[in-house]
Amino acid sequence: MAAPRIGKTLSRSATLPSPSLSQPKPPARANTLPASAPSTSTVKPAATRPAASAPAATEARPPKHAGMPEGGPSYSPWEKTTGAASDVMVSGGDNKLTAPAAARQDLLVDKPGRPFQKDTFGGGTLSGNVGSMQASTTRYSGDGVHHYSAQAELNGPHAAFGLQKTHAGRLGVTSGQVTAEANTLKAQAQAGVSLDRNEHAYTAALTAKAETGVGVTASASHDFNRHVGGYVKGEAKASATAYAEGVASLDPKTATAMVSGQVGAAATAGAYATAGGHVGRLHGSVTAGAVAGAAAQAGGKVGLENGFLKQSADVNAAAGVGTHLKTDVAVDLRHHIKPGIASGLRPAAAAGLGVAAPSVALAPEKSRVENFFSKVFHQS
Repeated sequence: MAAPRIGKTLSRSATLPSPSLSQPKPPARANTLPASAPSTSTVKPAATRPAASAPAATEARPPKHAGMPEGGPSYSPWEKTTGAASDVMVSGGDNKLTAPAAARQDLLVDKPGRPFQKDTFGGGTLSGNVGSMQASTTRYSGDGVHHYSAQAELNGPHAAFGLQKTHAGRLGVTSGQVTAEANTLKAQAQAGVSLDRNEHAYTAALTAKAETGVGVTASASHDFNRHVGGYVKGEAKASATAYAEGVASLDPKTATAMVSGQVGAAATAGAYATAGGHVGRLHGSVTAGAVAGAAAQAGGKVGLENGFLKQSADVNAAAGVGTHLKTDVAVDLRHHIKPGIASGLRPAAAAGLGVAAPSVALAPEKSRVENFFSKVFHQS
């Protein structure tokens, strides 16, 4: 993909991740099989079968925040980025080859590490892993499809801390949450070829990627009842990433024979703040943030692409500080809500149901539709 020269603002390509309430954690053990979603250079075969001899270990998961309603806003009607906020992140180095479902995997190294989880002061939970490593080969031959690849993944020591408190009182449910994570190193690499004689698509790829980072998130919410609630959230994170990839592809049907390569590296730090809530059917939030760092990437390709003889080389670099502003607005049309906003402000809520889900603690009233189906199926 062509990119601007040095000194020119880079194009925005989903480089600034919008903060989420539950940050993903690296797996407690490595998984060297490529992701099931094919990339632009991935051939036709289906997703790879997971290794039967590598059961998943306990994974560090932060507690779900009580103030975030299920099925919230899923689109961004307004978003604005200024400065270098979208330029100081790079993306690449992911596995390119996806093996067929019936492919055979042979594990060469399988070190799941030692996952741990401990309760700490104040009701918090500390979890993580001292590190894991896996290396394997994958092969398949049949029905005109041939796949041969080797892949490896290394996860260094990582740890995560989560603490959540919830209080059900006379005016509703209040909850707070703090999560923190630190990943020393996560690296992956893949090399192989995939040949599909049926589609006349032939691909060879070599990829590598390494990253490290830390992050802290704190949030608080209050729900008066199922109709009215709000939350605030703050987040800070820093990361460093480096990658390299090379791909050779041959597709006679489209007159393509191309060799391409790309390398990149970035170091960034960002801070974000979010405020949101819901009133009846209306949900919304506003997020503001700032990003600082530096990034550089270079790539090139040469060969025949869709019948055109092409040669290109790109070098991109960016450094600086930028801002990010995003709003979310959505209207919930999934069910009818009774207009009893004040019905949840009842003393019975102070019965001490210290749970993380406001809808359970307040036992909200049912709509006419819900009552109808309850009578039909004899459910309370």
